[in-house]
Amino acid sequence: MIERNGNKGLKPQTNHGSCTVQLKELELTTQHHSYLESLFFEELNLPLIKISKDNEVVKWNEETVALLDISDKAFSYLTMEELNIRWPIMKRVMAVVDMSRERGEPVEEEFECEDLTVKIRALSPTGEETTYVMFFDLSIQKQFESLLTFHHQMEAVSHIAAGVAHELRNPLSVIKGFLQLSQLTDGFSKYYDTIMSELNRMNGIIEDFLSVSRKKIERKAQSPKKIMDSLTEIIKSECLLHNVSFEIDLQPTSKMVYVNESMIKQVILNLLRNSIEAFGDAKIDRLFRVQAIPKEHEYVLTVEDNGKGMTKEVLAQLGKPFFTTKDRGTGIGIPLCKKIIEDHNGTFQIESERYKGTKVTIRLPFSS
Repeated sequence: MIERNGNKGLKPQTNHGSCTVQLKELELTTQHHSYLESLFFEELNLPLIKISKDNEVVKWNEETVALLDISDKAFSYLTMEELNIRWPIMKRVMAVVDMSRERGEPVEEEFECEDLTVKIRALSPTGEETTYVMFFDLSIQKQFESLLTFHHQMEAVSHIAAGVAHELRNPLSVIKGFLQLSQLTDGFSKYYDTIMSELNRMNGIIEDFLSVSRKKIERKAQSPKKIMDSLTEIIKSECLLHNVSFEIDLQPTSKMVYVNESMIKQVILNLLRNSIEAFGDAKIDRLFRVQAIPKEHEYVLTVEDNGKGMTKEVLAQLGKPFFTTKDRGTGIGIPLCKKIIEDHNGTFQIESERYKGTKVTIRLPFSS
């Protein structure tokens, strides 16, 4: 514990007998404060400084010197103004001290200064005109958190890379096999359609992967009904092509949504494709229904089919990258749809019941 010269404090005088009791109480209070101060500076092993009412650093410890890289000599002889100039961190310290004094309560603040991440806590004990400032070095904690985040990111990249490699291996094996067959039989044209189909599948996997990793979304305020109206004819033609009945209910609204139009369309068409594939060879009256209802703060879009639906077990797994129940699925479609909607500050919810169908509810906030 180091003190600035000349700041030893005043000892109570006992010249007047009538003040003995009051002085005794003051002495006990002073001893109590001295004990607490000694405990703070010598036992806690925390960087700590004591600032007088005149804004001078009157006491500090070795831990403070080590953390802030401010020497004993600087603390002893420089004014607070001079300290502020040479060590910018002291400006932040005094700002917190002033705030603590104004509020009459402890104040904490966390900030970065050069290569140091620190949290400071300023408190002024009741009855004292001084302020104590404690420093908590968060640099190591921040470094650990960064390493942990990097570790999780690398795990995710490894998982995605393994999944993409696995998905690409299947069509590559098919293409390789048919190319070998065509060489043996001298009949490439016979296998052309199959090879092209597998190449298109590979391209789709790569496109989905790139969509997932897209960082920036360019958005603008648009009419949600106009977006859905522009999709209606596409959905109608797809449903007609696959013998699926189509119902649509788009309720009007003058409010706008702040979205990337092509990405929202991509989500709806992906859901349509999933529904059509879910029907399979089922001998039922196939139905695909779209409903849009404007609420007070959001646009609620529901996409529903009466396909084969999913079990609770499958539904619990749905949305995890590369999980799929399709023979030729990539397992990227639903996670991509969910990510797109969440990137638009919306929600994406799936409900399904085996042999009854699946319903997807999308909620997009209206732009202010």
